[in-house]
Amino acid sequence: MKSVICLLAALLLSVPAFAKDACYSPEHMRAEQLLRLHSELMVITITCRQGSEGQDLPAAYGQFTQSNLHTLRNAEQTLIAFYKKSGSGNGVSRLDKLRTLLGNEFAQKVADMSAPEYCSIYRDKVWKMATAQPTDLDNQVKIFEAVGKSYGTPCGAIKKAVAKK
Repeated sequence: MKSVICLLAALLLSVPAFAKDACYSPEHMRAEQLLRLHSELMVITITCRQGSEGQDLPAAYGQFTQSNLHTLRNAEQTLIAFYKKSGSGNGVSRLDKLRTLLGNEFAQKVADMSAPEYCSIYRDKVWKMATAQPTDLDNQVKIFEAVGKSYGTPCGAIKKAVAKK
């Protein structure tokens, strides 16, 4: 497990920052948060493998992915177009780097806690999201948005910073 964490940390440190002159619209923010959720569910699945009542988390993760494939692909295409337009380089490459950052972020959470503790808290989220309704997915994305963690800067934040100068 430690070697995986070290590898993920090395990848994280090798990823250049995203373009500072571009900002995320609400659509871009939502796209990143959808991919954040997908990455979190992946890390939970890989780490925990079973829900609290023995549910098969890889199957549940597959179900979530399949059920939301169109939405996840749209999120990816939204960000690929953003990266191309903002001059951040190859859109697909930048999306891959974002996915790496997101995976590293959640893997670090596992490392900071311990796998058993992490699984006791998060394992059932995969099963819950696999059977979620679209409104549940929207609510989860809104929770991520409210926390405000993102690798892009919301456009309103740039305007506020400029106005304060």
